[in-house]
Amino acid sequence: MRFNMTSETKNESKTGKWVTLTVLLVSTLTVMATATITPAVPEMELYFQNIPNIQLFIRLTLSIPALAIAIGSPLVGVIIDKWGRKKPLLGAAFLYGLAGSSGFYLNSLNLIFLSRIFLGLAVAGIMTISTTLVFDYFQGRRRDTMLGYQAAFMGFGGVIFFSFGGYLASINWHAPFVIYIFAWVLIPGLLMLPEPKFMKNSSVIQPDQYSIVSKENRIPYSNIVFVYFLVFIFQIVFFFSIAELPFLLTNKLLLNPDLVGIVLATLTLSMGIFSILYGRLSKRISLTNIFILAFTFFGTGYFIISLALTRLEMILGLSIAGVGLGLLIPNLSRQLGKGISQSIRGRVFSGFTSFLFLGQFLSPLVSQILLQFISLTELFLIGGTAMILVALLILMKHYLIPPHKEELDAKSIV
Repeated sequence: MRFNMTSETKNESKTGKWVTLTVLLVSTLTVMATATITPAVPEMELYFQNIPNIQLFIRLTLSIPALAIAIGSPLVGVIIDKWGRKKPLLGAAFLYGLAGSSGFYLNSLNLIFLSRIFLGLAVAGIMTISTTLVFDYFQGRRRDTMLGYQAAFMGFGGVIFFSFGGYLASINWHAPFVIYIFAWVLIPGLLMLPEPKFMKNSSVIQPDQYSIVSKENRIPYSNIVFVYFLVFIFQIVFFFSIAELPFLLTNKLLLNPDLVGIVLATLTLSMGIFSILYGRLSKRISLTNIFILAFTFFGTGYFIISLALTRLEMILGLSIAGVGLGLLIPNLSRQLGKGISQSIRGRVFSGFTSFLFLGQFLSPLVSQILLQFISLTELFLIGGTAMILVALLILMKHYLIPPHKEELDAKSIV
């Protein structure tokens, strides 16, 4: 992929280009944490069918890394703000490959469950640090573009991991776990990353005018809470497509695991395409309007999924949902990064990671409770309705309800 170079980055060195590519590649590991084994989940449930409450247990095995991420991320934020980004990222990448691949040779669901807790701790480090590095290394429009590219790499990585994971799952449910070793391939690149706080004169890092919150050094708490809330609600609904959609595709459309992976990959493919366009769209459309568009597209996609009777209709719904996903992920990061100084950046983004994955962990619990009363198709209908309502609430709050004085003060800060 070729990046558009601005006046800020025309003198970017070869090392800087390698840094850019490494940060983008390591970002793919976050979506890989769940995408890799998702197509294998129905086969795993069948293999361990004699275990009591296996339907809930197998979904918790898929989502338990999210709880570990939610708990571990605040600690990661404190560590990287005090001791730097590079060494914790190296440790997280090593643990990721070790814990993630353990399901390849383990035959105990309890041990796999335990290993995925350690995988979650690794992802807590990787996601928090990789997003923080984008704000450390880049500024202005280049930063907005990088946030889009970061989400795009996550999307295209999901295409590869869903598809390849589905192919391997058709051979044996153990096989997809070997993909996690990809994290070790990135370690040489991680060793070359500069430590931001020691690289102020690097051509990669520019003076960051956004690091000054205000003369009083105020922190925009209302903005932080707003982003945390959005990402929490969104992740509960989004994870329906990870934890429940494979069963809908298997039972309703009678797809094999390899086809399940390919169909699911359309979601992340669409996400990747529109994430690339995010940098250009952000120049023309406000943050608020992008949020409204993103939640509307995502909710519409879920409506179509709930009504889909054929593979093509399902792909259409996933593609439209992917548009919303591709716009939302970088927009959330950009909104959160406004007015945040470098000294607290790790902790702020660690909270973002915590709420994102707390929603992901709670999603299977929410879906299993709802599925006692409704069908899988109705679950996606409810999820789509919830996303449309979020879009309407943002629309009403921004355009119809006059802001309070403290909200105006917060806007002046950022």
